[in-house]
Amino acid sequence: MKISNHYKIIGFLAFLCALIFAYKTPQKEVINELTISNDNQEEAIKLAKWAMPMVSFFSQKEANKRDMGALSNQILYWSKPFDHNNKILTPNDVVLYISTSIETFNGPMVLEIPKEEENIGLFGSILDPFMVPLEDIGGANGIDKGIGAKLLITPPNYDKAISSEYKQIHSEHFNTVAGIRITPKSFDEKDLKDAIDFIHKMKLYPLGSHQETIFVDGGNKPYDPTPKYDETFFQWVDHYIQTENHKTIDSTFIQKMEVVGIKKDKEFFPDDSHKNIAVKVKNELQEGFRNIGNQFFPNSNWTTPVDPVEPATQFTYVDENGNYHWETRAQTFHWAIWAPKHLGKETFYLVGQKDDKNDVLSSQQTYSLTVPANVPARQFWSVNVYELETGGTFFSDVEKVAISSLNEDLLENEDGSVTLTFGPNCPEGYPLSNHVPTVGNGTWFTLFRWYAPSPELFSKDSDRWTLGDFKKL
Repeated sequence: MKISNHYKIIGFLAFLCALIFAYKTPQKEVINELTISNDNQEEAIKLAKWAMPMVSFFSQKEANKRDMGALSNQILYWSKPFDHNNKILTPNDVVLYISTSIETFNGPMVLEIPKEEENIGLFGSILDPFMVPLEDIGGANGIDKGIGAKLLITPPNYDKAISSEYKQIHSEHFNTVAGIRITPKSFDEKDLKDAIDFIHKMKLYPLGSHQETIFVDGGNKPYDPTPKYDETFFQWVDHYIQTENHKTIDSTFIQKMEVVGIKKDKEFFPDDSHKNIAVKVKNELQEGFRNIGNQFFPNSNWTTPVDPVEPATQFTYVDENGNYHWETRAQTFHWAIWAPKHLGKETFYLVGQKDDKNDVLSSQQTYSLTVPANVPARQFWSVNVYELETGGTFFSDVEKVAISSLNEDLLENEDGSVTLTFGPNCPEGYPLSNHVPTVGNGTWFTLFRWYAPSPELFSKDSDRWTLGDFKKL
């Protein structure tokens, strides 16, 4: 059958248009799947550790959308304390959390923080993708000073004049996160409602817009923002390289990413060698966690959760001599998130992961811990239990993940001290109200938190208040 000249011309023109479009459209360079060679293993591990907090950052941003339906520039909050359904790293269960992903690709964003109210605690930070706190929020050290403020988060290279009604927070990245904790007076119906109403006084919108703020309540939905140490680990690194601005100090690491097959405007195809590197990094970081921090109380196994360089640099990890402590950063953020710019002002933490015999805490064993009377915390104290093998999440399928001085059913001893127990089952003769269950056959650790710590906590006197070790029952 003959094809008319009319259809031949149409076909030719369609072919010509397709050819022109293909020529004019920028094509992303394709790189063949790159297996990390044995010679490059050490370099790949260094690159993965450098990227560790950023992978956690984007994993959380993705979980906000995937698990909670919260998009960027929407305020994701939890109207209930966290339970075992929430797999955020080392959280508390006595505060309400806000995890808001902020993007400035289209220009500055305004985050309005309301004036603090009586009986409602507020503290948090605005952080960049490497978990560097740009500014704190709440309290005397917060950029808002507790009196409320309009925070203007500006993108890289932003040089326009800014009205005095705003407090600028400049970021060298387009992505930031507002990680905020709200502490109600209690968790009874009225106090909880007051705290949620306070959250809804916050606003988030583009500069110059009257766009209504969208709030998303996480409730007790399953939520898993933990970084995964598999092939997706390097996929998030590639995502960062392709979409983000970076600091000058990180340029060397960006350039070396070709070792693992990642380069700007190139497609990336991870394989098992990338997964193997991620697993090695996880194992090394967990091993390093066993020696974290410095002893805080004499003759005890309670240690500080951070290296001295971290608070000294306000968690920028760049010291006064220009040294970049990225390995220390990786060690911290494989188990933690959202470090404050000013540590130890609103809260103070210690890590407990060994008993009085220097053995690691086992999920199969039962322990007691006695908290002496007159805990040096002006607000309250809490102790949370985390599974080490997951990097620091609550155990799954347990009814209780923590104990705090806010617990109404907490039983005290005659001298005002409190004896807590931990293990698969509450031991005979001890109150169930003072027990936190553990499950499985792995290991665990705890964070003991002081909220509004008193100066006595940091005393060096011989009769100072001290916290003893876990004792196996």
